[in-house]
Amino acid sequence: MDIRINLATRYFYNTRKVNTGIAAVILVLLLLLAYNIASLVANVSTERALKKDMGILQARFDESAKGITEKQYRDLLKKIAEANAVIGKKAFDWLLLLNRLEEVVPEGVALGAIDPSLKDGTLKLSGGARSFGALRSLMESLESSTHFTDVLLLNQGQLSVGEKQKGISFTVTCKVDFT
Repeated sequence: MDIRINLATRYFYNTRKVNTGIAAVILVLLLLLAYNIASLVANVSTERALKKDMGILQARFDESAKGITEKQYRDLLKKIAEANAVIGKKAFDWLLLLNRLEEVVPEGVALGAIDPSLKDGTLKLSGGARSFGALRSLMESLESSTHFTDVLLLNQGQLSVGEKQKGISFTVTCKVDFT
């Protein structure tokens, strides 16, 4: 019997290598599947814990929102405004203001009170001067400065300490660039 087989018409695979490759791919896919399942379980448990915590926080929020009256809320806003005012006063740059005043206050003038108002940008100065010339020099220095505008002498009066020491008391207001 004469068997003729044409080997060129049929594909021959190395089935051992193909099966090993398929097994390796299946093994990698199974490992990825196991990792994804573990991640899913961890995420589900985390979600449950977060929902539980969120429910507790929501219950606390609902309970606390019921307990605040309008009067308590207004009192809280008033306390917040007072705290902000204190913070604003502490945030004021006193050194900058004092340096600018040092530039314009002439010899013979003593400032007794410095009262800045941040709301309207004004400054009230009270003090004493040896003479009217010293007071005039202060007014001219304030007016010529770029930091002080709208200088106004509110009042002045005679000041005497004992019999020999005399001077002039004054109050001046002006607008100030606090920056």
